[in-house]
Amino acid sequence: MSDKRQFQRVKLDIDGTLSHQTTTIAVVVKDVSLQGLRLSARESLLDQLPFDSHEPYLARFRPNDDSPELTLFIEQLYRHADSRHPDTILGCRLKRGDIESVSALRRIIQLNSSDAELSNKDLDALIEAIYSSASSA
Repeated sequence: MSDKRQFQRVKLDIDGTLSHQTTTIAVVVKDVSLQGLRLSARESLLDQLPFDSHEPYLARFRPNDDSPELTLFIEQLYRHADSRHPDTILGCRLKRGDIESVSALRRIIQLNSSDAELSNKDLDALIEAIYSSASSA
C-alpha cells in the first residue's frame, strides 16, 4: 500500500493550546505538515469546544524554548477516540497563518525531515491553498 499524503509529516509531541472564540484547552501537537496538524487532547476538554465549527480554531505552540510561538488557524477534519487510549486525536487542516508562523512551520519540517531534499512543492501547494480560500471569501 502506498502513502498518498501530499505533504511530508514530522513528529513533534509538544504541548500547545487549541482555542475557539473565548475557550482555550491544552493539547499535544503530535505531528505537523505544511497542510495541517495532528493534535491529541482529553475528550473532557474537547467537549468544551464546538465540533464542526464553520469558524477556524486557533492552534498555538512553541517548538522549543528558543522559538517564537507559532499561531495557526486550523479547521478540524476528523476526531478519533480509542477506548484503549485516554486521549482523542484530532486531524486538522491549516486554514491560514501569518508569514512568520508558516515560515517557522516550514523550517521545523525541514530541520526534522528525514528527506534532506525536501522540495518547495509543499510550500507552493500550501500558499496556493491559502490564497485560493482567501480569494473565495
